[in-house]
Amino acid sequence: MTNNIAAIHTLKSKLQLSDDDYRALLSNLTGKSSSKDLTPQQREAVRDHLQGLAEKAGVATPVRRRSFSRSKAAASPRERKVWALWHQLYRDGKLRDNSAKALDHFVQRTVGVTALRFANSEQLNTLIEALKSWEVRGNE
Repeated sequence: MTNNIAAIHTLKSKLQLSDDDYRALLSNLTGKSSSKDLTPQQREAVRDHLQGLAEKAGVATPVRRRSFSRSKAAASPRERKVWALWHQLYRDGKLRDNSAKALDHFVQRTVGVTALRFANSEQLNTLIEALKSWEVRGNE
């Protein structure tokens, strides 16, 4: 817990984010305005997001990312439901690409967040319903 919070604040300093910008970023990613209020999964997502920004800005060295399969295993039940529906659409021939990148593009177009792991519960529900309706549309 503390390590992620410390890493978040270190990256915030490296990126020279103002307090208002930092709180806006937290609010957009998690719906909360303080790192103390975040769940461990949200802390990790915020840390990863800030790390990515810092790497792009050239103020942090790239870190070794965990394997994709492990991140899917750590996903919430709703995130796993989105993945299951996504893969079902692929198996039914309604998708050409079932990769994480393709899903993240769909997530961004549908609910406006850059990756599935940043979606809140309301956005996850929207995604689930969109994928279900896509499945139904293809069967008509």
